[in-house]
Amino acid sequence: MSQSHKPALIGAGPLAGLFAFVAWGISGAYFHAVGFASALEILSHRIVWSVILTLVLIFALGRKAALMQLLGSARTIGVLCITSLLIAGNWLIYIWSVNHGHAIEASLGYYIMPLIMLVMGRIFLKETLNRIQILSVVIVSLGVVNLLVFFGTLPWIALGLAFLFGFYGLLRKMVPADPIAGLFVECLALLPIALIYLGWLQSKGDMVFLHTSTGNDAMLIGLGAMTTIPLVMFAFAARNMKFGALGLMQYVNPTIQLCVAVLLFGEPFTQAHLITYIFVWCGLAIFTWDNLRTSRAARANS
Repeated sequence: MSQSHKPALIGAGPLAGLFAFVAWGISGAYFHAVGFASALEILSHRIVWSVILTLVLIFALGRKAALMQLLGSARTIGVLCITSLLIAGNWLIYIWSVNHGHAIEASLGYYIMPLIMLVMGRIFLKETLNRIQILSVVIVSLGVVNLLVFFGTLPWIALGLAFLFGFYGLLRKMVPADPIAGLFVECLALLPIALIYLGWLQSKGDMVFLHTSTGNDAMLIGLGAMTTIPLVMFAFAARNMKFGALGLMQYVNPTIQLCVAVLLFGEPFTQAHLITYIFVWCGLAIFTWDNLRTSRAARANS
């Protein structure tokens, strides 16, 4: 019977990964739809409802032991408190950018993120970079410099998203926590701040939740599912498909973000953007080719 289920499992992994990256890709449209609330209120609701949903999933999926293991380590809790601030910053910048006409730049951040993490691995983990990887970083950097020259300012949204998530991934690498339990602890650490902020909004009469329509309230509550479900799908995919293939699939996310920004939000895709994206896509193509070449060589020698 186990053999009959194996093909379904193999197919389920890539499908789960595709679901996660598509969901992250279209998340900008969801955040844009809840733009009737401020970025900080959206972030606060994302935290509150993610705490509730992740706690439900922990018990439903039998992750209670993993949660207890996390809570039993003061070092782990300390690291997760730091990562909670990093991921909250990443979320806030993305929510703000989508609702203020900068979704194209946000998608750029998720394109360059793998190479930012590559550089961080070299600096902080002493991982070696080969010449092709260095070339990829240089080419992508030229794309960033192009925006600096053309617009006169650094693309701080793209760099902020990439560096915040890069440091987030770096610290989470030091704490091999269960994804759902780890997200619960991170959101739980942010919960007091979120509740205090929502209470302050309510006292001023500025809170949108419970003061407009049932549909708007449902959209804000749905932020918990928008945050948690793709992560569950990603975790399932990571366990049931090749990691290299999962890494290549991640570019589905920023590609959809870019399409949403241009086709749905109507943001202008200028010649400067085109030149920058050509640099970025070339750098990523070289980086991906090198990863595939290295993976094939490793399999051939094993």
